[in-house]
Amino acid sequence: MIRGVIFDLDGTLIALRADGSAFRREASAELRRIGFRVDDVSHVSGRNYVQDLLDRARAQIEDGAVSASFDEVRARTYRALDALEMKWIEGSHPLPGVMETLSALRSRGPPLRLAILTNSGRPATSYAMTKFGFGRYIDRSFTRDDLPVMKPRPEGVEAALRSLSLERDEALFVGDSRVDILASRSAGVRVVSVPTGGHDIETLKRDSPDYILGSMLELGSLVSSLR
Repeated sequence: MIRGVIFDLDGTLIALRADGSAFRREASAELRRIGFRVDDVSHVSGRNYVQDLLDRARAQIEDGAVSASFDEVRARTYRALDALEMKWIEGSHPLPGVMETLSALRSRGPPLRLAILTNSGRPATSYAMTKFGFGRYIDRSFTRDDLPVMKPRPEGVEAALRSLSLERDEALFVGDSRVDILASRSAGVRVVSVPTGGHDIETLKRDSPDYILGSMLELGSLVSSLR
């Protein structure tokens, strides 16, 4: 029985003109300024994630190649990404059907627990929560600032489950990208893919999500069928 839904934010709940390649380039540039070796990192989508870059930085610190505090390096990298996100999110808006779907999920009984899990930082996420009124429906939001690692690692999904008091088989994760599928699968949670971000249905199918919806408006019916 489904008792809760965890949502990605960018590309799933809101339309955001983000540039994933720019995001990875900015993280790489910041790490390079600190002294890390990242010149061979690919910025092609799906090749490297920001978490992969941070994992490499940690390894170089542990190997003694760079003398630095990993926590400080991560915080500095995140601040650089915050600047990009705050610029991008000013022109964002809820995707079609999102507000209606959140309202319907929140009002049906027995009540569903709802959360957001995003690789975005707390500043951009708080901006979206306030600007669009997501706080009326969302019980908890988790950003990269709240967790030890980012998606595609599963720790964020696991943290959301604990916070909402849900078992793995009681939750769905709804996202628009490969990183959401990988994180959900690693956490043992069923994943729903929607082609509302940077990937079309055929691209999403390659990673075999449990469900693929044409739009967010179809989520209510899916949840009802699983309750």
